[in-house]
Amino acid sequence: MQYKWKAFIVVSLSLFVMVMDASALNVILPKIAEDFAVSLGVVSWVTIIGGLAVSSTLLPLGKLADIAGRRKIQLLGMSLFALGAIICFFSSNISLLLSGRIVGSIGASMLQAVTMAIVLAVFPDNEKGRGLGMITFAVGVGGIAGPLVGSQVTEFFGWRYIFLIMFFPTAIGFILANYILKDELIGSSSKERIKFDFKGAIYSALFIILIILNISNPFSISYSSFFYWLIWIVSISLIYLFIRSQTKSKNPMFDLRLFSSWRFSFAVLARLFGFTSNGPFWFIIPFYSTIVLKYSVGMTGILIFLNALGMSLAGSIGGRLSDKFGTLKFILSGLSLLTTTWILFVIAGNDPPLIYILSISFINGISNGLWMAPNTSETLEKISSSHHGLISAFNALIRNIGSVFGISISTILITSILISYGLNVQIGELINGSESELKILSEAMNYSFILSAGFGVIAIILSIVGRLKEK
Repeated sequence: MQYKWKAFIVVSLSLFVMVMDASALNVILPKIAEDFAVSLGVVSWVTIIGGLAVSSTLLPLGKLADIAGRRKIQLLGMSLFALGAIICFFSSNISLLLSGRIVGSIGASMLQAVTMAIVLAVFPDNEKGRGLGMITFAVGVGGIAGPLVGSQVTEFFGWRYIFLIMFFPTAIGFILANYILKDELIGSSSKERIKFDFKGAIYSALFIILIILNISNPFSISYSSFFYWLIWIVSISLIYLFIRSQTKSKNPMFDLRLFSSWRFSFAVLARLFGFTSNGPFWFIIPFYSTIVLKYSVGMTGILIFLNALGMSLAGSIGGRLSDKFGTLKFILSGLSLLTTTWILFVIAGNDPPLIYILSISFINGISNGLWMAPNTSETLEKISSSHHGLISAFNALIRNIGSVFGISISTILITSILISYGLNVQIGELINGSESELKILSEAMNYSFILSAGFGVIAIILSIVGRLKEK
C-alpha cells in the first residue's frame, strides 16, 4: 500500500471518531440530563464547552504543529481524546463529565489542526483535491454513524458506553500513528527553533471564546443590557491587541500578510458565509421536521442520515474531479445547490410529499460535499507548506464560527418573529402548538431559510470576485 493511503487511514480514523462523537452526543444529551437530574440548559454545556475548547485552541495548536511537528501533535491529540472519553465514561456527576469533554475537545482540536496538513503533505499536487475530498467522505461517514450508533448503544447499554466505544478506535489509531507517521514524510517543518507566540495565542483564544459566547448567547443575556455590549467592547479590544501583536512580533502566531492574497482572503470569506448558510441545517431542520412537518424522530434521523450520505458520496467524487477540472467549478456548483435547497424548503409548504423533503436533505449533503474540499484547496493554493498546519486549523476555525453564526442568526430571527406575534416561547416548546401557532412558526422558519439562501449567494459572489481580483 502506498504511504499516502497509510497516512490517510490514520488521520481519517481519528477524524471519523471525532465527528461520530460529536453527532452521537446530540442523541444522548436528554439521557445525560435525566441521569444527572439537570436541566437541558445545563446539559447543553456538554456541547457548548466542547465547542469553546476546540475553537479557542485551534489557531495556537495549528501553529504549534508547524513548530513542534505534526506527528507529536497527532499522537498527543489522540491521547487526550481517548483520556477525555475515559473520564466521561466514569463520570459520576455533570462537572466531571464537563471536565472530560474539555480534555477530549482539546485533543480533538489538535487532531483538527493537523489532519488536512498531513493529507496535503502526503498527496502529490495533482491529487490534493482527491485527498481533501476523501477527508470530507470520512466526515460524512462519521456523521452517519454517530446518530445510529448513539441511539442503539444508549438504548441497550446506556449513554456512558458511547464514550467507551470512542476510546477503542482512538487507541487503535494511536498505535497506527505511532508506527506509520514519520515527520519527514508528513510535511513537518525543519528543526529550526522558532519561538511560540504565547501573547498572540492568549489574545486569539480569549477573543474567540467571548465572540462565540456573545453570538450563541447561552446565558440568554438581554441584547439591550450593558453587560452584553461590554462583552462586545472587550472582544473588539482583544482582536485589536491580537492584530497589533502579530504585526510587531518577529515570529507571529498568524502571519497576517497571508491576507494580502486576494484569492486566499476571498476564499476564506466564502468559506465563512458558506458555513453560515449551511449551519442551520443541523439545528433548525430537526425542529422543522418534527414540529412543522410532524415527522417522527426516526424519520428525522433518516433526513440527517441522507444528508451525511450525500456529503460522503459527493465529497470523494468532487475532490477527485476538482484536481482535473479546477476548483472553482465545484465551489460554485456546490454553493449554488446549497442555496437552491433553502429555496426548495421555502416553497415546500406545510404538507409536502415525504420524498420531496428527503430529496432536499440528500441534495443539501451533496452540495456540501462538492464545495468544501475545493474551497479548502483554494485557501491553501499558494500557501507555503510550513504554514499548512496553521491554515488547516484556521479553516476548521472558520467552519466552526460560520456554523455558530448561522445557527445563532437563524434562531434569533425565528424567536424574534415568534415574540412579535405574542409567542414568547422557545422553538421546541411548540411541539404541541395550535394550528395557528405552527403556521407562524412555519413562516418564521421560511424567513430563516431565505436568509440562509442569501448567505449562500454571498459565498458564491465572494468565490467569483476572489478569482477576478487575482487576475
